[in-house]
Amino acid sequence: MEERFSRPARPRHDEDSAARPAMYGYISLQHDDEDETAALRDRLTVYAEAEGLALVEIYIDRNVRPGQIIRPGLTVLLDAVLRTEGCGVLVPTVNHLSPASAVRRAVEVEIELLGGRLMVVEPEGEVPDVGGLVPPPQQLDQCGARQEK
Repeated sequence: MEERFSRPARPRHDEDSAARPAMYGYISLQHDDEDETAALRDRLTVYAEAEGLALVEIYIDRNVRPGQIIRPGLTVLLDAVLRTEGCGVLVPTVNHLSPASAVRRAVEVEIELLGGRLMVVEPEGEVPDVGGLVPPPQQLDQCGARQEK
């Protein structure tokens, strides 16, 4: 597994990963704490192995401001999703896409439009929205259906 920012990702084509869905990890931090980065990288790796996913690469953006849209790691990640049919993006929490709901939703839509799917290690590990233009998503039950109030 490699961390890259400037070149398009090339999925591994070994026999073991060929049978498993290709996943690209993504971590976005508002700081550059290497201990936290390593812990998050380990969390993605352990989750992927437990779920039988082929974690091809993990892209990391550091010192990201809330609401920042253009990020080098995210740009290369989206290029990898475009080039890898049927792949997915694995994040520790949805807030690694962005803590701002409008930006987060835009990234989610872009992943889907490029043919990827989003997987979240800790769906309940979200932090409150910071400055999103869209109201927070409605609560979902265990099956993913919207809960009625």
